[in-house]
Amino acid sequence: MKILNCSSRGDKRFSAFYARVSVFSKIDSIENHFQLSKRINGRPAPTTWRDMKGKRPDYFVVGQHRIPAELLSAWYALLWVKYLDAHPELVQYAKGFDSFYDPFAKPGRNNQAEVIRAYVKDGRNAIMHRADVVKLLHMLK
Repeated sequence: MKILNCSSRGDKRFSAFYARVSVFSKIDSIENHFQLSKRINGRPAPTTWRDMKGKRPDYFVVGQHRIPAELLSAWYALLWVKYLDAHPELVQYAKGFDSFYDPFAKPGRNNQAEVIRAYVKDGRNAIMHRADVVKLLHMLK
């Protein structure tokens, strides 16, 4: 069984710290886009990913849109879709693996290996047709 380690200790091309995407003309890592979008009422916006890593926000911000925290997993998935859409060669490479693993993943939290697996094995539409993703896309229009 071939397992793809989707982390900074494995194949960095599948790590949120190294995968870079453009969101509203700002190019940054998926990790930075995700963590820096989180907000907690009464606190200033984060300045580094460490400020919000592992914290549950009250809401998050994408561009000028304030989004309910319940859609945070959809946001994470969309960041990965954007990255994988831009790198079909990585998708093709990942198809050669049976399983996907993130050694840093915590139960109940967003997991890059799970999103990558869904995109590669179930197809892009498996993510794009999720109810939470559809709702988030509607809010971002």
